[in-house]
Amino acid sequence: MKIPKFIAYATLLCSGAALCAEASAQQYRTTDIRDMALIYQGGSHRLDWTVEEFRPYVVHEYADGERDWLFDGFLFLEFKNGSGRNYTVGYEKLNARRGEWEWLLGRIFEQGKSLSALDQCIGEEIARLGKPGFTHRIVLGLPEAIRGQKDWGELDGRTMDFSDEKDQIAATRWYIDQLIERFRAAHYKHLELAGFYWVAEDTNHCEDLTIPLSDYIHSQGYLFYWIPYWQAKGAGEWQRLGFDIAYQQPNHFFNHAIPDSRLDDACAFAREHGMAMEFEFDEKATLDREDTSHGRMKAYIDHFEKNDVFNTSALAYYCGNRGVLTLHESKNPQDKALMDRLARLIQMRRYLQTGYPGKVSTRVVAHRGYWRTEGSAQNSIASLLKADELGVWGVEFDVWLAADGVPVLNHDGWHDGYKVPDTPSTVLTGLRLENGEPLPTLAQYLDAARATKVELVLELKPHETPKQETRAAEEVVRMIDERKLAKRTTYITFSRHAMLEFIRLAPKGTQVLYLGNDIAPEELKRLGAAGGDYNYWVYQGNPSWLDYMKREKMISNVWTVDNPLEMIRTIRQGIDYITTDRPELFLQLAK
Repeated sequence: MKIPKFIAYATLLCSGAALCAEASAQQYRTTDIRDMALIYQGGSHRLDWTVEEFRPYVVHEYADGERDWLFDGFLFLEFKNGSGRNYTVGYEKLNARRGEWEWLLGRIFEQGKSLSALDQCIGEEIARLGKPGFTHRIVLGLPEAIRGQKDWGELDGRTMDFSDEKDQIAATRWYIDQLIERFRAAHYKHLELAGFYWVAEDTNHCEDLTIPLSDYIHSQGYLFYWIPYWQAKGAGEWQRLGFDIAYQQPNHFFNHAIPDSRLDDACAFAREHGMAMEFEFDEKATLDREDTSHGRMKAYIDHFEKNDVFNTSALAYYCGNRGVLTLHESKNPQDKALMDRLARLIQMRRYLQTGYPGKVSTRVVAHRGYWRTEGSAQNSIASLLKADELGVWGVEFDVWLAADGVPVLNHDGWHDGYKVPDTPSTVLTGLRLENGEPLPTLAQYLDAARATKVELVLELKPHETPKQETRAAEEVVRMIDERKLAKRTTYITFSRHAMLEFIRLAPKGTQVLYLGNDIAPEELKRLGAAGGDYNYWVYQGNPSWLDYMKREKMISNVWTVDNPLEMIRTIRQGIDYITTDRPELFLQLAK
């Protein structure tokens, strides 16, 4: 990977190859390859890439002995031949000629190594694990026909002069044809050719080539990939240049002087320009090295989680010459834990696309409705209707009693400078939510809910006095009963008094759950609550609580779980309901 000197889910079909959808503003890019490992292979200074060298890239073995598939795509690329000739500008003094291009072809298709070894490795792992449920896709790098080169050699009896753009294109098309022909002739059982990669990481010397080459690649039914370095010329114009997907390099891992904010900046640039992201690490990620960059790799995971990369972007992984293999060989438990963490994220990304492989009995509740979508807002009628359209089991919403005794929807107790419990509903309903919708009364919300199929999870917020909470509970239950919604309604609250009032007032059999962490399930059962609605970390810190609730057939709900890894853990624990701001992610897992 060259170090600089100083987003949409839909797919189109093009001649049998999956084309990414048009990039949208503020979205990362995706393709059919979720997690693509960069394999530097071809130069004499590289690994041979045998079956055993590939194995940690194909299947990851966790510290507990579990084994599962890892990368679903592999990009084979090379910058130089290891003997003084380069395949793109800037790596050696001399440029590769036709002989070096043909030598590179030989390395890629060498029997028992490279693609051949990868195909064999996958076949061996299928025998152990069963079919992976996806196809391993291959992207092959294209050497750069370097402008001005005159010693490349002959093609079709004519000496190529790369001062002429037509000769540059002709030589590259010949190489593409060779890759396609040899790949087909190899009859790999477990590999599918997805497209080609432009090895030049900026457009300083090749801007005129990419569009005609893109046209040719598309005519053959394949995609065109690119990974520009940070602030590379042309990065923001990748679509105009003819690429189907471009991955943004943060170039953060390699230089400890670069602040972690670079990762946030790179993510922001990628979202702005509809790009995917590159995750970077190499052999220096091992902790026992004097020049360790272990913490740099961890920063990628942390910041990519924060920037929603793992949930929504295609990813390319720069792993150095043997980064994954080195971490696999390490005896340091912290190295194992770091690679386990990354592998779990890759596993989770696969589940988001294919669905969780086991039974999913947990049901999803949209926290304050489905508000992370266009035209919606928290605790709005729009968020209710969009959650129903999404197909969630339930919708959670927050209720306060306004100063005039009218229940209204609001979470914080304040809106536009007004304290909700101290303000009449006539004033509150004149205020606007983020989507322009008026702040709704409970009556308006329930009337809209009658036309939906969702279960209603009504949270009554703690008021200043027990008297106010009793009055609120009485009014809420009356309104629910009046609209014949009692059988679809669950009551939740942080207030012990309000919980007891709902148990007293609601029809027999109504689910009343407690949200706080200060009442154990044994006491909740004694008080008459149907179960506990605990924070995610309460369950993790008190594993016996869930065991008790299951044994006593009490309802278990967990809030607010937005991380798909934690969603998977919740599914495995068999918790009844999960409340989340990302219901769309849970539904992807549960499909």
